[in-house]
Amino acid sequence: MSGRGWHPLLWPRVCLGLALLLGWTGRLASARAAEGPLLTNPPIIAVFPVEDGPDGVHFRYPVAINEQTVVQPGDKLRTLYVKPELEEKVEEAVQNKEHKEAAYSRKSTPDPLSETPAERALKKFTRTVWPSKTTFLQALEVLNGSDLRLMYQEANREKVRDEPVSLPAGLLLAAIDGRIAVLAVQTGEKGERGGFRPGDRIITISGQPFVGTLDEFLEIYRRANLGRKSGESQALSFTVFREGSPEPIAISLPLPPSLQQSLLEFSPEMGRGHSE
Repeated sequence: MSGRGWHPLLWPRVCLGLALLLGWTGRLASARAAEGPLLTNPPIIAVFPVEDGPDGVHFRYPVAINEQTVVQPGDKLRTLYVKPELEEKVEEAVQNKEHKEAAYSRKSTPDPLSETPAERALKKFTRTVWPSKTTFLQALEVLNGSDLRLMYQEANREKVRDEPVSLPAGLLLAAIDGRIAVLAVQTGEKGERGGFRPGDRIITISGQPFVGTLDEFLEIYRRANLGRKSGESQALSFTVFREGSPEPIAISLPLPPSLQQSLLEFSPEMGRGHSE
């Protein structure tokens, strides 16, 4: 190391250390969050399709990081982190209270630039761009999976997006060679309970052949999960190709009832008080 420059081998460690600091703060602030990294079969670090490119880190294929968001291979990945959400909300509430009290008492308004240490760390962290896939894989091993977020920059756009990493039905999905492929299955989630396995490639949805984009697949999945109507199927059915199986395999994921159906099934006695 010379002058004030960073040794290239130290940079991933510094980035990961800051991510761990934010993850530790987020876990303290969020009592509701389950501890620990994402548990998948196979381990997510073995199949997370990141690769180094000349201008940064990218996904090898289109990948669904949640039910709404597909990150494309041309998008530049920046960081993974855990956001200390509850601490921010508490701090915001305190600042709002101080502003109201200042307004009523005609005192000077509190400094809007005042920040908590966690906020300062987060702001500094969000300007960071991790230089290699190694740092992303190391972060996946240690960061709290229930509050995990990904920052990335869409191709040919300056705006940076900040999205939660919440696998649809507990499945790490990617579009590979025109098919939707299951790269990993999250332990204990709907996809595992329904029978999905790593390596499955989806052939049909609800009895209809599916050859489309990952965005189109997620649209079908979201619509189905808005809730079934009375008389409709109680599950979303799939057939998948599984290596080693001579025949396609049928899988079904249960669907939630619609609000209308829930009201129809509501018993008046459920809402009445009971006295002896």
